[in-house]
Amino acid sequence: MNRKTLLVLSAVLVLAAACQKQEPAATTEATPPASTAAPASTPPPAQAQTAPPPAAAPAGAGSTATGTAPAAAAPAAASLASQETNWPGISADVTEFKRKGNTLTAKVVLRNHGNVKTQPEIKYDEVYLMDLGAGKKYEVLKDEKGAYIAALRSGWGDRWYENLEPGQSFTLWMKFPAPPPEVKSVTLQVPGVPPFEDLPIQDI
Repeated sequence: MNRKTLLVLSAVLVLAAACQKQEPAATTEATPPASTAAPASTPPPAQAQTAPPPAAAPAGAGSTATGTAPAAAAPAAASLASQETNWPGISADVTEFKRKGNTLTAKVVLRNHGNVKTQPEIKYDEVYLMDLGAGKKYEVLKDEKGAYIAALRSGWGDRWYENLEPGQSFTLWMKFPAPPPEVKSVTLQVPGVPPFEDLPIQDI
């Protein structure tokens, strides 16, 4: 083998060695490492941690929406004065005490908040207003037949009575001669109930 042939073989071997060294680098550049590629379908952990909690529902909204709670009752009339009565479980609330012209109308709600049926009874000859300052008494008005102008039991002209089941109520009403305009408050006396003292008169 002459010198020229040896030089050609040496050149070929050098080129072959150079190609073998360059091929792994090219492969490495073309394919990124698997550990650096994040799956496109996996959300970043920070989003799951920072998502705000669902807003709290207003109090009572859940039971209303599902229909498991009873419908809201109509609001009760404002009470001017309240007393517990001598009848078990019965309370009395004065909800109206209005003077118009020559008459004064009083409304008293009897409510059974106990757990047994109770029968309150009101005899109107025992109901009156008292102006303590003037020492004057005002009794419930009567019509031309002698019946009291008030809530009456059917068939009676002088009283009211009824069986009230637990949770039931009844609104009594009665009319009196109106005290003079300068009288701004009086005491209402109803049998079976402590006196409603110094009730303010509402002028209409």
